[in-house]
Amino acid sequence: MQGESPPPASAPAGIPLLSALKRWISLRVYGVVTSTLFGATTSPQTMRGRFERFGRVSREALQRKFPELVFQDHAIDGLAVESVCAVEAPARVILYLHGGAFFMGSPASYRNRTMRLSYRCDAEVFVPAYRLAPENPFPAALDDALAAWKLVSALRPDAPLFVAGDSAGGGLSLSLLVRLRDLDLTMPNGSILLSPWTDLTVSGASVDGNLGRDLWFTRNHLETWARYYVDRAQGNSPYASPVFADLSELPPLLLVVGDSELLLDDTLRVWDAAIKKGTNASVLIGKGMQHDWPLTLPWLDESRAAWKAIRAFVEEHSHSGQRHRL
Repeated sequence: MQGESPPPASAPAGIPLLSALKRWISLRVYGVVTSTLFGATTSPQTMRGRFERFGRVSREALQRKFPELVFQDHAIDGLAVESVCAVEAPARVILYLHGGAFFMGSPASYRNRTMRLSYRCDAEVFVPAYRLAPENPFPAALDDALAAWKLVSALRPDAPLFVAGDSAGGGLSLSLLVRLRDLDLTMPNGSILLSPWTDLTVSGASVDGNLGRDLWFTRNHLETWARYYVDRAQGNSPYASPVFADLSELPPLLLVVGDSELLLDDTLRVWDAAIKKGTNASVLIGKGMQHDWPLTLPWLDESRAAWKAIRAFVEEHSHSGQRHRL
């Protein structure tokens, strides 16, 4: 789909004193927690264990609190895919590719987030347990994302379908779109990319420009973690780093990023490249926000504004006709 994108939007600027204090405290706590638990040189297995320990929640625990929640198990070629539905009659389906720098994260550690995504977007959400680096380097995650897409497309052939992801999962989502186009396969109605990591060569200007403003990442984080996934491949491969891909003939994109994070340019360069190729793309920039802020700090006014924009995006493109085919 082609279309002219509006200029970058920003989250609300004027906030009351109490909200400003809550915002300041939330961001600082976020920085302390992330930088302490997930250091640049901590082993990936240790960080993976921490991510699961702090994020993992059982289905039973969630269903005791939200009895209407429905979980289902699916599989394709040995790949496990979990679906979660928080609404009685979902209007759409989302394939969600979780974040975690390609070496951590799982459907279980993302259940709180995907449950809320289901509720906020009136959607059934599918989350594949794609293979993780460094044990399974590129292109394992992309191969699994493609398999998951084929599964979800077959399971829900008549529903409006979206692809979404955050951080590494956001970059992986964009890589999936490029691969679907190149294989001449059915495309989704649209895609939501939250703080996507799209450049594993770590060449964006904001990597150095936002150093110190980003309360978690440093160049060392990104360069070290990229090596776990890229391994012996070329970091500038369009499928590994979709910022270098031809972004023509893709479905509509909604990109969400914080202006203080090192990955800011990973988003802005994608937005610019997509627009130049005629792809309908828009970007929401959260002023003063950190990596993955709508997910990690959902109580902030800026996050609420972002979720409203995401809901509006899926509603608009759910009614845009049939899914995109090339």
